[in-house]
Amino acid sequence: MLEIEQNIASRKETDRIMWFSMWAVLSVASFGVAWFPMVYYMIKRRNDHFARQEKLETLILSKLRKTSPKTKVPESPKTVKPLSSRNATTWTLLTLLIVPAFYLFYSLKSDLQKHEKHEQDFLAEIRGLAKDSAIPLNIQSYATTPSFPVDKYVILSVVTFGLAAAYWLYRIFNDYNNHFKMQWMIEDELLRFLKELEQKAS
Repeated sequence: MLEIEQNIASRKETDRIMWFSMWAVLSVASFGVAWFPMVYYMIKRRNDHFARQEKLETLILSKLRKTSPKTKVPESPKTVKPLSSRNATTWTLLTLLIVPAFYLFYSLKSDLQKHEKHEQDFLAEIRGLAKDSAIPLNIQSYATTPSFPVDKYVILSVVTFGLAAAYWLYRIFNDYNNHFKMQWMIEDELLRFLKELEQKAS
């Protein structure tokens, strides 16, 4: 249980809330210099959060195997393998070019959508494993990232001559912020459930 608690506590470092307005002002005030740390931290928090979540899922399944020996708990999630890390430094430098920059913005949103789909499947798996425990587990699937077709993304970028970048940055900032806040609530509920399950098994 200690490892799970430590993982959840580490979200203060991995799941950083970033404010679009603050970074926009800093970028203007610094004549664009703040752009690079902004993009770097956007990618880094994506990587850190995804990695933490992958580790947390493994820890949760391990805990369920120990506290629910009669339940057939898999070694790893049955869902699609979590997304791999993106090199924050390389992608930050690539945003000096227009096409890689817009590709990165789209990928950050797309990655979050895939990540949320993975989490939805994992939570459904956990609900199924927990249904015979006689301990309530109040978690629901969620999606904080609205879908946006590629064709509309491309058209919007062309029509606005690249000014759509500001809109996409705003969406990326808010989508990740909302995702983190929603996941924190789910993690707190999972932690409560696991503690009660541990007490029941002891």
